[in-house]
Amino acid sequence: LAGANVSEPLPPSTDELYNTLSSSLNLVKTISDEIVYHPVRYKLLFGASADVEVQATFNVVKNVNSAVSDSDIVARILTAINNFFAVENWEFGQSFNFGELATYVMNEMTPYIVNFVLVPKTNIVFGSLFEVSCQSDEIFISGAKIADITIIDSLTASQINATSNIVFPAS
Repeated sequence: LAGANVSEPLPPSTDELYNTLSSSLNLVKTISDEIVYHPVRYKLLFGASADVEVQATFNVVKNVNSAVSDSDIVARILTAINNFFAVENWEFGQSFNFGELATYVMNEMTPYIVNFVLVPKTNIVFGSLFEVSCQSDEIFISGAKIADITIIDSLTASQINATSNIVFPAS
């Protein structure tokens, strides 16, 4: 329904998880194994669906000698971001560090881009999202979309919301 208020479904209870999964898991666990059935939460980063304080844009400086189109670069960057955030790459409660994402994207995109930065969408400043932590029952996923990646000519203070203060959001 257009304009309908859609809410996130409630996580399953411990009993619901046990009833759903125990018959399959009991076949592969050993006698000494103990399985704890605990629902987890995803912590969405970057896109419009993420909490406001962790929404961001990725600004990318394209290599001027690259013959690859802007749309191809943006699509490849989005693929790299999604690969970085694949669930199997994360542990519950693990902190996100932008330096790791930037290194991964730069390695995937060399020689097509020369810089890749994260710029918060809210009025917090550049650097504010360089490290984001989550709770022990949370795991990160990316909500980034094509619209969250912008190709720019060069990095300037205004393009990255740089000021003299760096603010870190509360965990």
